[in-house]
Amino acid sequence: MPPTAAQAEFICPDPSGKDVIHVDVLIDSSPDLRTWSPMVSDGPAWSIRQSGVRRCLCLGEPSTVSPAGLVACWQDEVTQATVYSGPDYVRARGTTLEMCNTAGYPVDQVLLMYYLASRGGLLVHGAGAVADGRALIFPGVSGAGKTTLTRQLLANGWAQVLSDDRVIVRSVDGHQLAYGTPWPGDARVALNASAPLAAILFLARGTETHITPLSPQQALHRLLPATSILWHEPQLLLDQLAVCERLLGDIPAYELSWLPDGRVVAHLQQFLSQR
Repeated sequence: MPPTAAQAEFICPDPSGKDVIHVDVLIDSSPDLRTWSPMVSDGPAWSIRQSGVRRCLCLGEPSTVSPAGLVACWQDEVTQATVYSGPDYVRARGTTLEMCNTAGYPVDQVLLMYYLASRGGLLVHGAGAVADGRALIFPGVSGAGKTTLTRQLLANGWAQVLSDDRVIVRSVDGHQLAYGTPWPGDARVALNASAPLAAILFLARGTETHITPLSPQQALHRLLPATSILWHEPQLLLDQLAVCERLLGDIPAYELSWLPDGRVVAHLQQFLSQR
């Protein structure tokens, strides 16, 4: 199945870097998941299950996933995964078979969450922007205004916008970097770029625009609900909490109280110029 426009932005012709997850996609029945223990689920829609060090993302009930549905399996190092695509995810196109959404969302996002968890990275529900070679991220739960802010940034000439919905933050060689991701929100912004992170600004609607410093403890209280935390994985949970602690020790955090108008962009430009 052809990639979406957002996915195409992230296609690398030579994926030879050290951060690689090899994914095999098979038109085949999955393992018998009825013997795998459920770890977390959203009713009949999906679940994550375990068998020893193996994990699987199961779309649908285990009793119906094999052979009709979609299952993605990996081990704890998350360097290789296998996606089993049943008939519900395969369609005929002429004399060939076409697989639908096999390694796309949510498989790619879940694999990356697991990969980052023990490697100094976080997937944050937030917008991200870059100017003068430095990034700002704007975490917030659904409805916090990420898309509205992104549109204001774009309309008022902000240099680069990484994403309007999901950003990666990761420590690399002792520096915290922000990355765009291929999972845009309503503004459809997904830029394959990165920059050193200068500040974290948590979104809050207000009657006027101002930026207020937060303590690391206050920032952690706001960061956790806006971060893809693997609460069901005890060891990875500890790793992720340690990453959050380091991040907030390295990068200053603020509350951005703002009105949804273009004046917020001038405030952000002034803020960044003073850092």
